[in-house]
Amino acid sequence: MIPARKNAFLDRLLYVYLIRRLRRQFYSIEVKGLEHLQNLDPDHGSIAFANHSNWWDGLVIFFLTRHQKKKSSYCMMEEEQLQHYTFFTWIGAFGVDLSNRVRSALSIRYATRLLKDPNTLIWIFPQGEMASPQQSLVIKPGTHFIASRYPVTQLLPVCFRYEFINEDRPQIFVQIAPAFTAKESSDEIIQSSLQALCADLDQSLKVRNFADFQTLLAPKLSINKRWEWFSLLLKGRLREFKARN
Repeated sequence: MIPARKNAFLDRLLYVYLIRRLRRQFYSIEVKGLEHLQNLDPDHGSIAFANHSNWWDGLVIFFLTRHQKKKSSYCMMEEEQLQHYTFFTWIGAFGVDLSNRVRSALSIRYATRLLKDPNTLIWIFPQGEMASPQQSLVIKPGTHFIASRYPVTQLLPVCFRYEFINEDRPQIFVQIAPAFTAKESSDEIIQSSLQALCADLDQSLKVRNFADFQTLLAPKLSINKRWEWFSLLLKGRLREFKARN
């Protein structure tokens, strides 16, 4: 397996690059339930488990780690992908090979060793592979097994969505549910809690209800809004300007 090789300097360097890429590719990042991530118990290890539908998921996780400063974050990543993007090991990624039982077991042991430290937060994609949000969300065993080594481990459900709403670039929507402990968990509970969370986020997107979301990555003006701002400036009516479509 490929272990994490965290490097504080390279972490900061990659984060600066990440922010530039996110601002270029996306309009904003909107999050609901951020307090559940921020309020994880610092006295117990934690696992955040999320759906996996987009290449950007891992980098959005890296962005979210800046909003949970009490814990050291790691992420279980498909080993074949990690071999191509080894720089992810600098920010806490470690490999898992689900096609090989022996190598997969090594990754599970590595994760359980990390959880001995209550300062640890491990991010896991229990689906085991990228899947369209339109597909039924089905998880593979492993997340509960890792967490159950320490019954006080906190399990945090997280859902990601990438959507065009009213802007010229897609927005990233993240919803986070309250954590529960490993002793309250099972594979079925992990799957059902993630399914329910993603269904709730899908409903918010469907009816365009974003009242409980907070913007973590502030938007830049879209092309039409830049023209509107300039037009109102010429007319002396900038007070009428609204940044969002």
